[in-house]
Amino acid sequence: MSGEPRSFPLRALLIGLFLVCLINVGAPYGLYILHSSQWDISYLPLSVVFLFTFIVFLNAALVSLWKVRGLDATELGLIFIMALVGASIPTWGTSTYLIAVIAAPKYFASPENGWNEKVVQYIPEWLVPRDLTALKWFYNGIPAGQPIPWEVWVVPLFWWISLVMAIFFLCQCIVAALRKQWVEHERLPYALMEVPLQLIVTPQGSPWPGFVRRRQFWIGFAIPFFIVMWNVGSYFTPAFPPIPMDLSGNIQIGREFPPIATSINYAVLSFTFFVNLDVSFSLWFFTVLTMIQEGLFNRFGYTITGRDVYSLGHEGVSWQAFGAMIVMVLNLFWMARRHLGRIWRKAWHGDQSIDDSDELMSYRTIVFGGLLATVYIGFWLWRSGMSVLGLSLFILATIVLYTGVTRIVVEGGTLFIRGPLIGQTFVGYALGGPNMPVQSHIAFGLSYSWHHELKGFFMAAAANSAKITDAMQMPRRAATFYVLLAALVAVLVSIVFALYMGYSYGAYNYGGWIFGLGSQVPYVEVLRKITDTKGPDWVRLGHAASGAGLMSFLTFMRYRFPWWPIHPIGLPVGICGYPMNIYVFTIFLAWLCKWVIMRSGGIQLYYKAVPFFIGVILGYFTGIGISFVVDMIWFPGQGHPLYGD
Repeated sequence: MSGEPRSFPLRALLIGLFLVCLINVGAPYGLYILHSSQWDISYLPLSVVFLFTFIVFLNAALVSLWKVRGLDATELGLIFIMALVGASIPTWGTSTYLIAVIAAPKYFASPENGWNEKVVQYIPEWLVPRDLTALKWFYNGIPAGQPIPWEVWVVPLFWWISLVMAIFFLCQCIVAALRKQWVEHERLPYALMEVPLQLIVTPQGSPWPGFVRRRQFWIGFAIPFFIVMWNVGSYFTPAFPPIPMDLSGNIQIGREFPPIATSINYAVLSFTFFVNLDVSFSLWFFTVLTMIQEGLFNRFGYTITGRDVYSLGHEGVSWQAFGAMIVMVLNLFWMARRHLGRIWRKAWHGDQSIDDSDELMSYRTIVFGGLLATVYIGFWLWRSGMSVLGLSLFILATIVLYTGVTRIVVEGGTLFIRGPLIGQTFVGYALGGPNMPVQSHIAFGLSYSWHHELKGFFMAAAANSAKITDAMQMPRRAATFYVLLAALVAVLVSIVFALYMGYSYGAYNYGGWIFGLGSQVPYVEVLRKITDTKGPDWVRLGHAASGAGLMSFLTFMRYRFPWWPIHPIGLPVGICGYPMNIYVFTIFLAWLCKWVIMRSGGIQLYYKAVPFFIGVILGYFTGIGISFVVDMIWFPGQGHPLYGD
C-alpha cells in the first residue's frame, strides 16, 4: 500500500454497513418471496457487483458534474470488502441454515420418527428453542395480533453466534497468516478481484475507471446486456421471444457417463479468462477425467454402500477428491513454511527484525488469537456433545475444506465451487458409527447449521478482501476490523430478518429446501449413522488415500520439473456432478479463447482483450440486476431467476 494512512473513513463505513444490511435483507427476500435471481450466491455475488458498480459510476458522475469530493480508492475499497463479506452470510451461507437446523428437531418431531426420544432429549437446553407454539408460529405464520416471541430465540442464538464469530475469527487468522505468501510471494491472480480492482483504481486525475474509455469494454458490455434486456422485455408479453442464454442439449459419451451441460455463463467465462492457462486447463481437464472415471464405475457396476450428504457423484470420486485436497492444503502450508516460521518467531520470541506492521493482524494476534479461537471452538463443540476425538478430526477437516476451497477460489477464479464432501461425512466414516456416543452424533447433526453446502462462506470472502487492501491507503489491521464488523452485522441482520420473514409468511410455506427437507437432513443422517454397526469405512478411506497419492505425484512433478504441463489444482475440484458439470463447458471455452489470444498475439493482445471481458462481466451483472429490480416492481412472487444455481 502506498501513500499516507487515511483517517477514519466514516462515510465509507456507513455506506458499507448500509450495503451489508441491504444485501442481508434483499437476499432472502429475493430468493423466498420474489423468486428472482439469487442475490448472494457465488463467491462474487450479483448484489455486490451490481451495487458496487452503481456506487462507482454514481461517484464518478457526481465528481465530474458537480465537482464534489468523491469517494477515493480507500473508501471504495472499504465499501467493497464490507459488502463482499456481508454477502457471504445469508441464505446458502450461515444464518438461514443456522435458524433452520436448530428449529427443526423439536418442530418436526413426531411419534412416527421418534425424534423426541432419539434426538431432542440429547440436545442441551441452551442450543435449540423448545417452545413448540413459537416454532409452529415460525413455520406457519404468526396469528394476527400476536407479538413475535423473540425471547424464545435469545439464549440459543447468543451461543450459536458466539461460535460462528469464533470460527470467522479463526478463518481471518488463517487468511492473515497466508496473505503475504499468496499475494506477494506466489502472486496468485485473484481473478475474481480483477473487476473490483479496476473499478477502484482509476487513472490519475479522473474519477472514471480507465476501461470506460476503451471501445472493447463497451462492445463486451453490450453483448450480454442486450441479451438480458431483450429477455426482460419478454417478461411482459409472450409474443416477445426470448434469446437463449446458452446452447441446447448436453454432451454425453454414454448412458452410464454423467452429461456435460453446454450452458454458457458469461461471468464464469470472463473471470476464467483472468486465470492462468495451466490452472484453467486443469479445472476442465480433471472435471472431464473424473466424469469418465464415474462413467466407468457405473458401467462396471462398482458401487459403495451408504451415501454422502452434500457431495454429488460417485462416493469414490468424492473421497478421492477430498484426499487430494488434504495434500493440496498440506502443500500450500509447506510452501509457506518460511513465512509461517517468521510469524512464529515474531509471536513467540518477539523478533524485532521481523516487521508485521503492514499485515492484516499482528503476528502475535494470528498465533495466540487463533489458538484461543480454536480452544473456544473445541470447548463449545465438546459442551454440545461431541467427543474429543470426533471434534478434533472435525476441526481439522473443516480447516482443510475451508482453506482448500479458498485457495481454489483465489487461484482458479471459480465463481461456483463446493468441497468434495463435508467435515461431518469425513468424521462419520473415518470413525464409524459405533465408535461415537449418541450425544456426539447428535452434536454433529447440529453442526450442519454452520458447516454444510460450502457454496459460499466467510473465509473465501475474507481472502479476496485481503487482495483489495493493496489498493487502500489505510492500515490493513483496520481493514480486518471492518471485515469482522461487517460479518457480525450481517449475522445479526440476516438472523433477525429470517425470523421476521418466518413469523410473517411462514417459513415452511416459502423456505423451500432449507426450511423443509434441508433442515431435516442432518438428523436423518445422524440417526442412520447411530444405527450403523460398521466401524471405519476403509473403502472410502482407501479412495481418499488414492487421491492423496495421485495429488502428491502431480504436486511433485509440478514443482520438480518445469516442463510438466499439468497443474494439480483441478484434481480436488474435478468432482462429478454439481456445480462443475454445469460450468465445465464454459471454463473450457474461456481456456480455449485465452489460449488462442496468447498464441496469436501474445501478452499485448491479452491486455487489449481485458477491457472486453470486463465489459462482459459488468454488462451481464448489470442486466441481471435490472431484471431483479423489474421482478421486484412488476413480478413479485413470480420472478425470473436468471442467476444462481
